[in-house]
Amino acid sequence: MHTIQLNIDDSIFDKFMGLLEILPKDKVEVTTGREYPSISFEEAKQKVQKAVNSICENKGIPLNQAIDKVLQS
Repeated sequence: MHTIQLNIDDSIFDKFMGLLEILPKDKVEVTTGREYPSISFEEAKQKVQKAVNSICENKGIPLNQAIDKVLQS
């Protein structure tokens, strides 16, 4: 079996899912869910540096607030 990842515009998402539904169930496995987009190494590096700088400058938020924010996303 092969795996692909698609980014589908909202305007055609329902039609595309309808197409998948007509295919044989034992030949296609559809998994949906909230997946977080991958970011480049450089983007990740910038985010980490910004977070570190915020802590050093005492601009961070309490840990429990950070965890709540992540869980609400």
